[in-house]
Amino acid sequence: MLAATCDLVAEMGYADLTFRAIAERAGTSVPAIRRRWASKAHLVHEAVFPSSAVVDPGSVGDLRAQVRAVVESCLAVVGSPAGRRAIPALLGELMADHALEQELSARLLSSGWESLAVRLDEAVERGEARPDVDLGLFIEIVFGSTLVAIVLRGRDAVDDAWVEGLVTSIIDGVRAP
Repeated sequence: MLAATCDLVAEMGYADLTFRAIAERAGTSVPAIRRRWASKAHLVHEAVFPSSAVVDPGSVGDLRAQVRAVVESCLAVVGSPAGRRAIPALLGELMADHALEQELSARLLSSGWESLAVRLDEAVERGEARPDVDLGLFIEIVFGSTLVAIVLRGRDAVDDAWVEGLVTSIIDGVRAP
């Protein structure tokens, strides 16, 4: 159902997406979808932001390489066809429904970011990062920068040079004196 949701939201956009279309594409029923997801926003959020999309930066070297892995992971989600079509609509729904905002934000923040917190702590211990680095702010900087770049520049313009520039800016911001 998640793959069908991603495919359909990329094809038709969030507004035209229906449980019926998802059920037909996934070979299931609307009641089966409704039993698992409370709303279209819940389903699309899980499809576009799968827990597996959060990279464990622990296996990729030093702090710079770890930050780059996180930025590239975020870019893969936000810059995907489904992400580009779904995220603006999801943001609109979140702004209109505080309970939904709290629920989906909590889901997003709990899906694998613990490993990043550990890596930042290790960077502090190695003297690579300041001890006052705020993980939540770090995530917001990566996600927000990536989202705005995709919206303003288009996916094709957000290239390796852009990624390297963001990584450098982040590293400069967290680096220990």
